[in-house]
Amino acid sequence: MSNPNTAIDATTDANATLLKQEVTIAIVTAVVVGIIIWDYLSLLPNEIALYRSQDKKTWRTPTTWFFVILRYSGLLAMIPSLFFSSVQTNHCVAAVVLTQVGAILAVASSGIIFCYRVFAIWSNNRRIVIVVLLAYTFMLVCWIAVATQNKAITGPATPVFSNCLLFPVVPWAPLNLAASVAFDTLVLVLSLTKLSGTLAASSRVGRQIYQGNLMYFVIVTVTNIIVLIFQALGQSGTFLKPLALPFNTLMTVTMGSRVYLNLKLMDRKRAREDGPVNAILLSDSTASGSQNTTPNVHVSTNTIRAVSDPFGGHYKAYGENASFVA
Repeated sequence: MSNPNTAIDATTDANATLLKQEVTIAIVTAVVVGIIIWDYLSLLPNEIALYRSQDKKTWRTPTTWFFVILRYSGLLAMIPSLFFSSVQTNHCVAAVVLTQVGAILAVASSGIIFCYRVFAIWSNNRRIVIVVLLAYTFMLVCWIAVATQNKAITGPATPVFSNCLLFPVVPWAPLNLAASVAFDTLVLVLSLTKLSGTLAASSRVGRQIYQGNLMYFVIVTVTNIIVLIFQALGQSGTFLKPLALPFNTLMTVTMGSRVYLNLKLMDRKRAREDGPVNAILLSDSTASGSQNTTPNVHVSTNTIRAVSDPFGGHYKAYGENASFVA
């Protein structure tokens, strides 16, 4: 005959372990939400400056609108997660739905920003555009498919933390992260291949892109790989899965926003530095056209190249010097 005290002790230990796990998950979720809010506030002056911009070209490019979506999708994805991880609520279903919608919007908007960056680097090469768009579409479809399987119901009130009861995840739930890793790796490889051989080696603008945006691509890729590893652990990683998942949204939002802002700030900086030079060149060209004389500016024809950029401008490279003009 089994000892009743042993069964009670086992139940007590199981409840204590479950409580510790709930505490840990609630703390990690709250920390990630705090970081996203802090990041939102730290970049708010840049966002306000974007709204006050008088340049109409900025709002004609889709990346600007996707940047705005990205800024708020992180908040939409993470703040409701507090309700089904830490807080008593009667709206568990709504909280889960809002979290999934925010996560999909974050992946979709950051993916578009990364796509446009690759398109610009590769001068809108048709094959590259098709390959990247196919990878992006597959990733988005996977995220939507997995999101439709994440469900919850409102359970009875509990002494502490959330009363939401989450359904078990489907076995193929890591598919969305695997698709994100594939897309991020493709973007990273294409960026490395092109930048290391052309812009990064021949212009200051190229080096800035190489050192800045490439770092953001690496951070997102590495983060998604780590989160994917945790999600693929099976039953042994049941406790670790909810701890790792919020970091995917965190890095997607923060790094995607910085890719966009880094390019816009670089645009303004290079425009201020090279504006007078460009004005002189344009003035000389105008004068030479009206007076039929040759300007006192020599530029080797074999060193001039232009790369179109969907952010509202293009790169003009003269030998070792380059500028980004709107």
